[in-house]
Amino acid sequence: MNTIEILGANRFETYTKTRDGSRAIIVNDGKILLTHELQSGWWLIPGGGLEEGENPEACVIREVEEETGLIVRPLRQFLVMNEYYEEYRYTGYFFICEVTGKGQMKLTDAEKRRGVQPEWISLSEAIDIFSKHEAYAEESEEKRGSYQREYLALREYINLGSERQIYERFPGISCAYRDAAGREILKFSGVADKENDIRVDGNTVFPACSISKFITALTVMKLQEQNLVNIDEPVNLYLSQWKLLTSDGKESNATIRSILSHTAGIIDGEDSFYGLRRSDSVISLLDILEGKTSYNNRRAMSEMRPGSEFEYSDAGYCVLQLMIQEITRCSFEEVVRKNVFEPLHLENTFFASLQNPELRERDRNMATGYDDEDIVIPGKYPLIPDLAASGLWSTPWELMKIAKEFIEAVNGRSSILCRESAQEMTRSTHNFSWVGLGVFLRGDDTLVTQGWGENGQCMMKMNFVTGEISVVMTNKNPGVDQTESGLEQIMGF
Repeated sequence: MNTIEILGANRFETYTKTRDGSRAIIVNDGKILLTHELQSGWWLIPGGGLEEGENPEACVIREVEEETGLIVRPLRQFLVMNEYYEEYRYTGYFFICEVTGKGQMKLTDAEKRRGVQPEWISLSEAIDIFSKHEAYAEESEEKRGSYQREYLALREYINLGSERQIYERFPGISCAYRDAAGREILKFSGVADKENDIRVDGNTVFPACSISKFITALTVMKLQEQNLVNIDEPVNLYLSQWKLLTSDGKESNATIRSILSHTAGIIDGEDSFYGLRRSDSVISLLDILEGKTSYNNRRAMSEMRPGSEFEYSDAGYCVLQLMIQEITRCSFEEVVRKNVFEPLHLENTFFASLQNPELRERDRNMATGYDDEDIVIPGKYPLIPDLAASGLWSTPWELMKIAKEFIEAVNGRSSILCRESAQEMTRSTHNFSWVGLGVFLRGDDTLVTQGWGENGQCMMKMNFVTGEISVVMTNKNPGVDQTESGLEQIMGF
């Protein structure tokens, strides 16, 4: 069963009152039963608030009879929806129901004055009616919010068959969506930890895997604004402990820009950046760059002329991690925290250095990782020493906050990144029109960043013209890419 959070200004933190209710999806021969208010023209899914001592199932049976005169049997509860507005959290329980007989309508005086009556209309017509919820934003926030609620519920109902297979592929899955009107929704399902029966909620932290590279690129651009680096200079100008070499042993002239865009000619070792356990011996960043361990068995070198080939490289981002640490004389995670996470007030986003998982485990909100056979990863989470490449953990909600701030930066409205830096990240790389800096480009206005590791798969997409954002995070390696696993299908836009 899925949970959807419709986020008002209060989100989880400030509501002081709650109201619960139940609603019924009743479909027969392609038509759905709705209530229609003749005076106002409003349409709604039958349902209403729980009475004292009443459970959600009993509520939906009572409300449907009172509003429509029909007796129904709930077949399945398929959705819980929380709406946050002002001081309230409204919780709705949605049931698929079948009609079993006739009862007696019991409309209130107010409902009689409004002309409430039941009507069967085609499911497609109902979807069309409720899909226009944003058109009522200025006329009535209550109507806009009610229609958005009904629209989301009907979409969930329609997608039960196709999306169910995707959701069931993962132990836990969490999503965040922002539409062109700026409305924000969370959706989550399943378990963060099967063995301990911990459910996924809006604060469950998932591995962000290679979305880390987007955050690293943001940090590098921030350091350029502080005149600490110039991305068009060779990275070796900023390295002292270790140098990036070419295949013949000379110092490479590969620029920071070329590393950010995976065009520096750096090739990862075979089957590298995978399988390190928390109980294993610590591997240093220099060990990775030197190719001295099985974690990366190939020395990081610029093996091709920079700019001539695209070669996706975790090792290249290890070079950037070392560069950041050397020029700031601070740990990588501290630099990112001060420049990105703290200004955005992110509480559940961090790079998983050796200490972080132990601290976070106490909060019971880190999603346990599972392999492609649904077996728990030894130690629950792998050790990721290459933080800049794939060590990020976060929630869809907080990744969406980062994406929102980036879109603000592209449009010159960010307090943490200037317009020039953000726009530079969205420009295509010479000879590779689909590659930006730490992101990939789709068309003229959409950016994509995604991750895939042994303990999870994720994806983030943002349109910096419309402001739409989609984030999906999971805690399983599905064994296939985002297109085949279904993540791309549920991204939204």
